[in-house]
Amino acid sequence: MQPLKPALQYSQGRSFNWSGATLVNCFAEKADGDKREDFAVLPTPGLTVWTTAGTGYRGHVVCAGVLYVVSGGDLYSIAADGTATQLAMIPGTDRVSMACNYSDIAVAANGVGYVWHDGALLTPVPFAVSQVVFADGYMVWSVQDSEQYCISALDDATTYDPADVSQSEGAPDRIVAMVWDHRELQMLGENSVEIFYNSGAEFPFDRQGNAFIERGCFDRDSAVKLDNTIYFIGNDRIAYALNGYSPQCISTHAIEYYLRDATYARAFTYDQEGHKFFCLEIDRGTFCFDVATGAWHQRQSWGSTWWRCAGAASAYGKTLLFDRANGNIYLPAPEVYDEAGDPIAVEITLPTLEYGRERVTMYSFEVTMETGPGNDAVADPQIALTYSDDGGHRWSNEMWRPMGKVGEYRVRCVWRRLGQFRTRQLRLRMTDAVRRLVIAYWADIK
Repeated sequence: MQPLKPALQYSQGRSFNWSGATLVNCFAEKADGDKREDFAVLPTPGLTVWTTAGTGYRGHVVCAGVLYVVSGGDLYSIAADGTATQLAMIPGTDRVSMACNYSDIAVAANGVGYVWHDGALLTPVPFAVSQVVFADGYMVWSVQDSEQYCISALDDATTYDPADVSQSEGAPDRIVAMVWDHRELQMLGENSVEIFYNSGAEFPFDRQGNAFIERGCFDRDSAVKLDNTIYFIGNDRIAYALNGYSPQCISTHAIEYYLRDATYARAFTYDQEGHKFFCLEIDRGTFCFDVATGAWHQRQSWGSTWWRCAGAASAYGKTLLFDRANGNIYLPAPEVYDEAGDPIAVEITLPTLEYGRERVTMYSFEVTMETGPGNDAVADPQIALTYSDDGGHRWSNEMWRPMGKVGEYRVRCVWRRLGQFRTRQLRLRMTDAVRRLVIAYWADIK
């Protein structure tokens, strides 16, 4: 028996023959200390419904410890016990941008700047706007389809002077996204990024010396903060993380293959047991970057191309994930093995086995995993193997093996008499709602 190369990230791109490895609804975790293998593959967390607000997530903000969410056509406040209170109407269906000071909630939606203040929804912003951020006591709004931005009065989100307008003019491009990071206002334009700081002048924001980044942003909703830096999708359809003022590429060529014809890019971040995830939704699906390993994986909800979660918040000592379609707000948990009752299909496609012009025989294939995970709901959990010998164009029938009933810790997941091949891809699939942890792969090939 020989060990097979594990799948450590999603690398299936332009050519399945060249690299067909995938991780779907699972990710690799690097071993620390004295562990059996260098990596193990863990499933993504399951989801339980915490509460429901509205009909579909559009944006959120946490203000003075209270969670506010725009879902469907309404603004809600969500209490610590999950009680959702409808506050006001925010028309539209597109994503919104939200920010807050110590008492007011600002929402940029469909070109309108809304402010929820003292129990009333106001529209005090004198311009059509596309985004809002809070910066050093000011609400900063990007003026729609322009290089300009306007600010509120200090510590007053309801008062505006039409003359309090400036612009990001280092390059002739409009502002796509704004991020307030390390007390710097970063203006991500179509072709450049300009940095501003609070100088204390009459108009408070001035350009930060010669800080100027010659890389644009593709989509407002792709720019997020994570792990003390800014992540975004560049105008060249590459995923970046800012290292100081230098954009560092974090995407692989496989991810860039799917980004090449994207019409939108929406991102959010959340933490899970030491893993910080940059979750990116594009036309082709949902792909997540794990900062801990620098590796990507794919997420899919049952019956969908995309993961159902479209945003994440940290509130009330909890991590909360938002459903795009029905307003559900979830609690993620590694010990839960379904998404609000829907199965989670874990798929692992191993890197291509290549033996050149020689035909070899695979006498057996074995998966080393945590066995005996059966439970009251799933008495006899199963794992399926399929293989392709023509570059992923056609696959064999699924061959199921038991993962072990409760307490059957010595079960071996072994497949025998798998025929001859020159080139082969192996794919594992698990859908039963049980613990799934894969450690290594072995094969007898001669």
